[in-house]
Amino acid sequence: MSDPIAADGPDDDVTRRMLARIGRRWGPLMTFSAAFTLLEAAVLAPAAAGVLRLALGSWGRCSVGNFEIAAFFLSPPGIAGLALLAALQLTTLHLRLAGVMGVLAGEGPGVWHAFDAVKRLPTLLKLDVLQAVRYLIRAAPYLALGGFAYAKLWGPHDLNRLVVERPPEFWRGVAAVGTLAVLYAIDAGRMYLRWLFAVPAVLFEGVGNPFAALRSSEGRTRGRLLRLAAVVAGSGAAFLGAWFALTWGLATINGYVLDHVGHRPRVAVAATAFLLAFDAFALAAFGAATSAAFAALVLGAYRRAGGTIREDAVSEPKARGWTTAAVLISGGSMALAALAVRGLISDAPIAQHVEVTAHRAGALEGPENTLAALRIAAEHGADWAEIDVQLTADGRLVIVHDDDLLRVGRSPLKVATSTLEQLRAVDLGTPFGPKFAGEKIATLEEFLDLAGALPIRLNIELKAKDDAGAVALAGRTVAAIRAAGATGRARVCGQSFQGLAEVRRLAPGLEIGFISGAVIGDPTRLDVDFLMMESRLATRAFADRARSRGKAVHAWTVNDVERVGPLVDDGVVDVITDDVPGVRARLDEIARLDPVDRLLLRIRHGLARD
Repeated sequence: MSDPIAADGPDDDVTRRMLARIGRRWGPLMTFSAAFTLLEAAVLAPAAAGVLRLALGSWGRCSVGNFEIAAFFLSPPGIAGLALLAALQLTTLHLRLAGVMGVLAGEGPGVWHAFDAVKRLPTLLKLDVLQAVRYLIRAAPYLALGGFAYAKLWGPHDLNRLVVERPPEFWRGVAAVGTLAVLYAIDAGRMYLRWLFAVPAVLFEGVGNPFAALRSSEGRTRGRLLRLAAVVAGSGAAFLGAWFALTWGLATINGYVLDHVGHRPRVAVAATAFLLAFDAFALAAFGAATSAAFAALVLGAYRRAGGTIREDAVSEPKARGWTTAAVLISGGSMALAALAVRGLISDAPIAQHVEVTAHRAGALEGPENTLAALRIAAEHGADWAEIDVQLTADGRLVIVHDDDLLRVGRSPLKVATSTLEQLRAVDLGTPFGPKFAGEKIATLEEFLDLAGALPIRLNIELKAKDDAGAVALAGRTVAAIRAAGATGRARVCGQSFQGLAEVRRLAPGLEIGFISGAVIGDPTRLDVDFLMMESRLATRAFADRARSRGKAVHAWTVNDVERVGPLVDDGVVDVITDDVPGVRARLDEIARLDPVDRLLLRIRHGLARD
């Protein structure tokens, strides 16, 4: 056994010598970083996804959307899945840290020291589960207080109006929840610092009991928390600043090169492949450098706290074999990455029919969810109008998004407790513009009749408070569609899967779509015809998976026309927008591009995302 850090000496000298080892061990550190990144992507990330899928499966569905997310995280499967996922992510962090520490502490060539740390995986996993459980237990009172604050401050109000208009009630809720989040972050940060030396205890002291590792760390960090906090916060700020600088530099280089390669396809493809390889190498080097620097700082602090850093020397033949294996794995990953990039470029669609849906019947050009907006949307070339249906107190189906008319008509009337006559007394047009004065709330039947006379179809969202309300609303909506003879020119969507299932049961031929702005699991497995996804979730991988299962992907709400091209490249078949003229013009512009320009546009969009 040998100790690379002398037992005695000033604290600053200990840290300097530990940091100096990064330069001497740079080769093995880079090799280990590349190999571990593959291990993380190939094993740990799918394992984490598998744990979450098991939790969802035990709950009864493979996907949950906006209505169910809160309930999922409060259910026993959701809590168990969250705890196990946190434990696996902590294990990833600790394995990387342990491997880097092994390389820094070891002597001789190769990355054997890093891979040797894998034999301590059972102890590290137990340690991570224990930490994750303690973090969740500590979070329980904060979550309870947050739920109470939400119920008191936001519960009585329409959430959409709060987010859009941000009245004082919104900011009071933000302040309350934000304060709780900051307090928990401080509390959790203190726990993290107390347990900072748990991994070195397992790695260098041979501690096999996770409780003993935490006790050992707590003992060594006692009286040192402020200094450790300064080290962690300072290094974190430095790493974050460096990351922003690096990514800005890479984006600048990418933009400069792509601006100067011209429109020749072969040159553009070659330049793109080079830039991807260059970016990947730069980011991998940055990751290796930051993990090595942080590990060195932790080891220095651990040594100053009385810990012993020891590692066996390794013979060169044994070490060389592990190094060779790591290099081969890294080389293979680069080859696979190159093939993936080639696949991205080679299958770019040159022509694709994309439809436009007017969000809330066209909320930019007219008062939302009104007959006037529907007429304008049809004039501007919208293929569909997305509208929101609710039930009034007297059982009428009306088209309105919020549960009251405060935002759209400056009236506090609530839809569910008001009659149609009362709601029609509110002027929805004047708040939007004088030329729309007198525009009233419309019924679903009126929308169906008008759409039948226009070149536009209706995508009707079931707007209900809960699943039971959505199921009840589904029956009334299907009946109205059938009575208007509009089965072939209407579809139904919603955030409640139970409501959509009721539509499927009542009208198997009517298209249904699931809406989500935040998804856990795989919504492509749901029994629906299309998926309405918040635009950041409508990625190429998601669209490809949905297409393979016979489902179309619609993206909402896309009001920035610069987002249209990338979404089309990703496979979106319907763009939901308030700005129908702008999106329609951009789609027409893309359709007129020649194949070379279309391909170059695809490459640029892909590189910008990467």
